[in-house]
Amino acid sequence: MDTQDEKSPTFSLKVFKVIFKNAARTMKIVWKEKKGTILLLFATLFVLSASPFLLSGSRGLLINELITSFGSGVFSSRIITLLLVLIVASFIQPLFRNLQMFYEKLLWFFMEQKFFGLLLHKKATLDVAIHEDPKFNNLLNRVNEFGVYRIQNFVDRQFFVFQNIFELIIALFILSFANWWLLIVVLMGTIPELVTEIKYGNNIWSIWGGKAEDRRKYARLYGHFTDLRSIIELKIFQNIGYFIGLVQELFASFQNEQKKAERKRIVSQLISGSLAQLTSAFALIWFVFEVVHGKLQVGTLTFFLASITDFRLSLSGLFQNLGQQYQDGLFVNDVFTLLDTKPVIQIPPKAIQLDQKKTPTIIFDNVSFAYPGAEVLSLKNISLTIVPGEKLAFVGANGAGKTTLVKLLCRFYDPTEGRILIDGYDLKNIDLESWYFHLGALFQDYQNYRFLVKEAIAFGRTGEKPSFEKVQLSARTAEADVFIEKWEQQYEQQLGKDFTGGVEPSIGQWQKLALARAFYREPRVLILDEPTSSIDAEAESKIFEKLEKLPKDRTVILISHRFSTVRQANRIAVIEGGELKELGTHQELLKENKTYARLFKMQAKGYQ
Repeated sequence: MDTQDEKSPTFSLKVFKVIFKNAARTMKIVWKEKKGTILLLFATLFVLSASPFLLSGSRGLLINELITSFGSGVFSSRIITLLLVLIVASFIQPLFRNLQMFYEKLLWFFMEQKFFGLLLHKKATLDVAIHEDPKFNNLLNRVNEFGVYRIQNFVDRQFFVFQNIFELIIALFILSFANWWLLIVVLMGTIPELVTEIKYGNNIWSIWGGKAEDRRKYARLYGHFTDLRSIIELKIFQNIGYFIGLVQELFASFQNEQKKAERKRIVSQLISGSLAQLTSAFALIWFVFEVVHGKLQVGTLTFFLASITDFRLSLSGLFQNLGQQYQDGLFVNDVFTLLDTKPVIQIPPKAIQLDQKKTPTIIFDNVSFAYPGAEVLSLKNISLTIVPGEKLAFVGANGAGKTTLVKLLCRFYDPTEGRILIDGYDLKNIDLESWYFHLGALFQDYQNYRFLVKEAIAFGRTGEKPSFEKVQLSARTAEADVFIEKWEQQYEQQLGKDFTGGVEPSIGQWQKLALARAFYREPRVLILDEPTSSIDAEAESKIFEKLEKLPKDRTVILISHRFSTVRQANRIAVIEGGELKELGTHQELLKENKTYARLFKMQAKGYQ
């Protein structure tokens, strides 16, 4: 996977090319859907750019006319015209400033929705393998913390840059009638402000980029104080003070780095700002000298001084905005790096579509697998055929490779060696959406959906119209109806006490709701990874009785440490050290008197 380098980028033309490329890309996205708003905003900014010069110009000319007409008692048409222009110019800025803020707010709302949606879609569709990559997680952490906010700032500031450019063009035209070399002096005095902002942006990105993994640790530690179950454990184990100390220690390390950057920035700002003010002061002295020698009228002096000030402020604003664009652009580059990340799991353009009405035969053909970056194989030469309608159970010690087999079957990863065949087709050549249509799964780390009960169950198949009858049937199959019907609102009950009128199911009840969701899906291949680990023995027995009543062509793949559950499977596969060591029925494996028989007898003895 190609993620952005953690090192701080250097101040070079190459970096600016990346930033300008991102500027063009963000503007293209916004322009595609908001042409009218952008054009209106540009028009508003152009008027706002011209209004200060119109105001200072009309004021300067009016002063010249008043000096000429002083004591004459004549109220000329020229004075009236300049007075009206001055009044109109004074009204333009506040009116158009409000319009500017309105159009910017519209774009701000659009960008938040647009980029938030793009990032959500990308995060959800990337492979599990990528999500487990530490470098990707560093990138993702930066994007999660600043992504959309930085993009909004980045696009918003582009319009300020355009406004600065408009102002500079107008100021250059006006001041071309004065001494051109004064412009060079003012320009040279303002450049250090750009350098200051560029260096600051570089430092800030370095802090967030270089400490991305520490920030992820901080987020995880902080998360312990937002989850009630975690808070309860912290209380019981008397770890609150210790964890708060860890959070504060990490937070302080980030702040210390930021404080150093801020101290360097303020010193540079004081120096560069003073230099810029000195150049303006020099221009002021020069123009006053010109007035004293009768080469410049007083009104024209005020106009040129205002134009010099506007020129310097526009130039300073342009440099500061470019510096901020540099800083935000580094984070925006992270966003586009994320959006451009290519999945590890590639699906061919003409992928095979499976028959939705047929349960496929599954074959593991000499499959071996090692996780990315690992040198040791998690699975070694697994060969196994699962026929339609079979109930197959995997048993073995923790870390033996049982869940890894399921991950490969779901194509979260591809085998390092060998292949997985679905109805004779290599899983790599099958359209994943077509394959997932057949699958239903309850993993050990299932999700708790805090919705209405009927919604939390119907999430099992959102691609079709919800069926309340199926919801009830699925709940009965999962033995969830027993407690659902005791709740005041039953299937209309809100889940989660953090919502008004909500109830908080027990761990076992949550697991039954998750199991009901899997049953609601009516999959042709049902994967159950420790599906009853938090469920009482009586309910577990009833659930597996109902599993036996599923349509005969439905395949069930079960991972469990409970041999009372496992023994009911058609076949049992024993995985040890990533290898398939035993395969057969419960009775056959007992007769072999190997690992399965030893574990079964050990567990049975514990119940005596």
